[in-house]
Amino acid sequence: MNQPHAGLPVRPPLPAHRPPGLPGEPSKEGAARVLRHAAELLHPRIPAFAESALRELRSASSYYGNPLLAPPDLRESAHTALECFVGGMVEPSRMAESGEYAWHTGARRAEEGVPLQAVLHAYRVGGAEVWDTLVGLVMRDCPDQGHLMAFAANEVWGRVDRDTALVVEAHRRAAGRLPEDDGRKQLPLLKVLLRGYTEVTRVSAIAVALGLPLHARYAVALLRGSDAERSVTDPAREVLDGMELHWCPQENGLAVVALLGDRSVEDLAAAIPASPGRRCGISTVVSGLMELGRAREFAELALNSCSTDGELARLADRMPGAFVLARPDLAREFAVQVLGPVLEGDPVERDHLLATLAAWLDCQGSTEEAGKRLYCHRNTVLNRLRRLERLTGRLLAHPRDVVDLAFALESHRLADRQT
Repeated sequence: MNQPHAGLPVRPPLPAHRPPGLPGEPSKEGAARVLRHAAELLHPRIPAFAESALRELRSASSYYGNPLLAPPDLRESAHTALECFVGGMVEPSRMAESGEYAWHTGARRAEEGVPLQAVLHAYRVGGAEVWDTLVGLVMRDCPDQGHLMAFAANEVWGRVDRDTALVVEAHRRAAGRLPEDDGRKQLPLLKVLLRGYTEVTRVSAIAVALGLPLHARYAVALLRGSDAERSVTDPAREVLDGMELHWCPQENGLAVVALLGDRSVEDLAAAIPASPGRRCGISTVVSGLMELGRAREFAELALNSCSTDGELARLADRMPGAFVLARPDLAREFAVQVLGPVLEGDPVERDHLLATLAAWLDCQGSTEEAGKRLYCHRNTVLNRLRRLERLTGRLLAHPRDVVDLAFALESHRLADRQT
């Protein structure tokens, strides 16, 4: 009888039969069936599960865990990614959706300046959360089938690997299309400042990282509408007419951070291309990076004062409207207090009186010019204004009363548009 080769371990003999209780060899179809059942259990719980997965991601990722750095659409994006992934396991015809969304996410995050490592980490954390939850649901709903999940793991993690590979490739391709040193990598830091971050030491560090002066003349413009976007090949940073402009995509539009130098907000307004499909609001000048959050709020107020697409509003020209928009509840109360009898009257007369007051104010108190604008005789303008004085108890010959009426008219116009 041959002896085993010296130095090699002796292989133990195979058991003649399986130990009691060990399941038989599972079939591929059985593993697929249990995996689909687990996905069907998870699918209606996606909203709550997405919140749980987000909490885990924020805990595990220093980038996504920072509310100032995390993309503003993170919750919506996570919900959609999970819906596509789990939905593809429930319905095989949807299997390609999660890969398509992964590609879309990778490209978008590259354009936003989010580091590839952070995006990749998010997908890995999400994959682990999905797998743990699927196993838990099976063990709770049909524990006798739990052993089949060990054979379904290859399918789940194969899909996770496919999606992460697509994220990586889309991110790299999108980043490769971007101009070199165009300021794209600075966007997350600028977004931190636009959200109002003011911790002195860190803002100073951000200023160094951005290569921007901590104390200087800045302004912010906000653009919204169908044309409020830029091509991914357009630079995120450019110098125009002595101003350094940083174009920052936002969740619902586009922000422009302008280092003005010796230029004015009028120069900034002239540098923003006109477009019939968008509205634009421009802040007043602020004195440093720590005030960019306030400047963004000012730009928002100016933007909300726009009444039509294609309009550009500078806050300096819309101060009364800004007060109204900042406290619409008080504005509405003031409008009722001053114009109450007019607003409660006949709708036709109300509209005539308010339009006449607006025209008279716009025409610097000229009844002649107001009549031309309204296509009526100046005596008609006078009669309407006298009727307005009787109803409100305010006299247009008294400057303080004119101020009240003008502000009440603006309050009514803007507050009514907000409802």
